[in-house]
Amino acid sequence: MKRLILVGLSDTHAGHKLGLCNPNVLLQQIENGEVKWASPQISETQKWMWETYQWGIEEIKTLAGKDDIVLIHNGDPTHGKAGFLDLMSSRMSDQVLIAESNFEEWTKLKNLRAIRFAVGTGIHEMGEGSTSLLINNYLTGKYPKLNTNVVYHGVLSLGDFAVDFSHHGPNTGSRAWLTGNEMRYYLRSIMMKELMEGKKPADLYLRGHYHTYVREYLEIAANGNVYESWIVLLPGFTFKDDYTRRATRSEYKQTVGMVAFELLDGHLYRTHKLAKTIDIRTREIL
Repeated sequence: MKRLILVGLSDTHAGHKLGLCNPNVLLQQIENGEVKWASPQISETQKWMWETYQWGIEEIKTLAGKDDIVLIHNGDPTHGKAGFLDLMSSRMSDQVLIAESNFEEWTKLKNLRAIRFAVGTGIHEMGEGSTSLLINNYLTGKYPKLNTNVVYHGVLSLGDFAVDFSHHGPNTGSRAWLTGNEMRYYLRSIMMKELMEGKKPADLYLRGHYHTYVREYLEIAANGNVYESWIVLLPGFTFKDDYTRRATRSEYKQTVGMVAFELLDGHLYRTHKLAKTIDIRTREIL
């Protein structure tokens, strides 16, 4: 029996004051001509997210045992040039250093087989996937045996199991009772396109961008066969700022985390949601 753990991670937004930040990262400062390296002060929110991040990695380590791990980061490893007032540092290079330090946690897993980066939103990656490419080059140089690559839209074959991944995709739905509807329409469309071209749809479709976990399933009967696919919107590792509060119409639930997919002999056996959700409303009694 061949077993593999596929991990979906997305929207870590290093450099944002509410994004994922390794508290041990060292950033350079020049004071009175002297070069100094120091760790940034991070907020309580960032400390909680880092603890959640490390908890997720430890859970994956336990889940995988001695089996291989493949990590897909599905876009926006940095915050880029969006919202200057929301940045931890005015230097774009600091964002890359923070992101590199975030990924160092994964390299501690001896059975990490590969990392794939999907290019995210242009403004968050400083154009044309620049920060994903820089992080990938860093990892390749430091860990030459680690299989890494950067793509806009990838299809990764893991034995008989295929995962289609890209950053942008369907939204979550504008109402609680509509959650997942748009995802199923999107999944049906892409599956039918593949089938009309005589191709087998991917077993799993990963998308990001909306910082929310939603999972949907669909099966289509065609040509005497039944084809099954899952689609998953991955949660992120960034708390809501002024922009996202407006864009989400004051959604009050905040989810951060990652998703692990347990594959057995080319089939999806179990999905593990390694995420935490909290209510961020302020409650008062007068």
